[in-house]
Amino acid sequence: MKKFQILSLKFFIMFLAMLFVFNSCKKVSSYSENCPKKEVIQKNLDNIQPGIIIEKIEKSPIPELCEVIIKISETQKGIFYVDSKGKYIISGNILEFNSLKNLTQEKLQLINKRFLTKEQISKLDKITDIIYGNSKNIIYFITDPDCPHCKKSEIILDQLVKENKLTIKVILFPIEALHPDAKQKAISLICDKKGFKELMEGYKSSNQCEVGKKKVDQNINFLFNELKINATPTFIFPDGEVKTGVLNENYIMSKY
Repeated sequence: MKKFQILSLKFFIMFLAMLFVFNSCKKVSSYSENCPKKEVIQKNLDNIQPGIIIEKIEKSPIPELCEVIIKISETQKGIFYVDSKGKYIISGNILEFNSLKNLTQEKLQLINKRFLTKEQISKLDKITDIIYGNSKNIIYFITDPDCPHCKKSEIILDQLVKENKLTIKVILFPIEALHPDAKQKAISLICDKKGFKELMEGYKSSNQCEVGKKKVDQNINFLFNELKINATPTFIFPDGEVKTGVLNENYIMSKY
C-alpha cells in the first residue's frame, strides 16, 4: 500500500510538471501571436507616412511590445515598436539594463547585413583608383575626398597599412550634394596619378582631364545604381560584407 502511495505521488508530480510545461508553451505561443496584424499597422502607417513598407511584425525583447521591421530603401531596413493592440507607436532604442547592450542597434545590424557577389567584387577591382599597402589582407575603401568620417577612417587605415596588416583598394566616390569640391578633387587625384598620401592631404589641382572625369562618373554610376551604395565611408571585405561608417581597428582585423 505504501509503495502504491509513493508511485501515485510520483505520477501526480509528473502530471503537474507536464501541465506546467504545457501551460508555459501555451503562454509563449499566445505571446508570440499577441501582435497586431501587419495589414492593420500598414494601413495606419499609410495614413501617417505613405510609401513605407512593413516587412514583418514580431515579438520584441520586451513583453507586450512588438517589433515592426520596415523597408526604408532597397538596401536598408528600420525598426519601430507598437503595443500588442496596435494603438501606440514607440520609436527609439531598447537597452538592456545589466549589460547596457543596445538591442535595437544589434537587430538593425543583423537585418541590414549585406554581402556582394563574387562577380560584383571582381568589378570593384576593375574600378579601383588607388592601391596602398602590400599585405595579403585586402579591403575596399569607398570614399569621398571631403567626407569628414572618411578622414577619420583614413587615419585608422593608414596605421594598419604601416603595420603591414592591410592593403587598401580605394574607390573614389564624391558626393557633390554634400561636398561641392569633392568631385574636382577626385578627378585631380586620378589625372595626376596621386596616391593615398595625397588623398589624406586633400589634394586638388586644376587638372580635370577627360579620363579622370569619365572614371569618376563610372564609379558613381556603378556604386550608386548597381551596388546601391549611397554613403561614405563604405567598406567591402573579401567575403563580400558591406559596412558603412567609421570602423575601428578591431572590427576590421576580425575579418581576416
